[in-house]
Amino acid sequence: MHNSILNSMKSNIRNNIILYFLVLLCFLVGISVGGFTVKVISPSHKQEIVSYLNSFFQLFTAQGLNKLDIFTQSFINNIQLLSLSWISGLLVISIPAIILIILFKGFVIGFTVGLLIEQFKFKGVLLFLVGVLPHNLIIIPIFIAAGVTSILFTITIIKKKLNKSNKLKEVNFYKEMIPYTAIYVLFTAFVLVAVSIEAFISPVFIKLINTYIQ
Repeated sequence: MHNSILNSMKSNIRNNIILYFLVLLCFLVGISVGGFTVKVISPSHKQEIVSYLNSFFQLFTAQGLNKLDIFTQSFINNIQLLSLSWISGLLVISIPAIILIILFKGFVIGFTVGLLIEQFKFKGVLLFLVGVLPHNLIIIPIFIAAGVTSILFTITIIKKKLNKSNKLKEVNFYKEMIPYTAIYVLFTAFVLVAVSIEAFISPVFIKLINTYIQ
């Protein structure tokens, strides 16, 4: 079972390597724009964000953060974007929507990492390694795979609609929709794992860094 899933994933990536590359490229563009934005925003706005981050990190030290709240909010944020990706495929508008979602996801990560490193130097690098990177090692591939899945679904539906000989368009749509949705359910399970890491594991290390490194 495990090997079958892995082989299926490898085959999917191999058969759609160009599409994966293009979606990944959009993500990297988003990261670049996010990092560049850190450099160009006004000092006053930057200081406001830094003050907020300092207050946020202090909550870790004071044990003022509810881990369940972090889990809930992070899950909601990620599942909203994932749901938007799923819906965009169903509405056959996946390509522009996916580009925007991936760009946004990359922008947030690029901006966060850029700000942490610029303002907190070595401490910022450590905070990135323990607070940003771990759960994103799961989240990023999931959103890239979700983007490709939605685009492929859209392409499949368009091809079927353009096929004049196909007299069962509605039936075919729902047949395609079932495995498409099942894949997104699997993506949701991975998101749950990622936000669990973000909510219950990363805060332990963030607290240690914030306590011993100034």
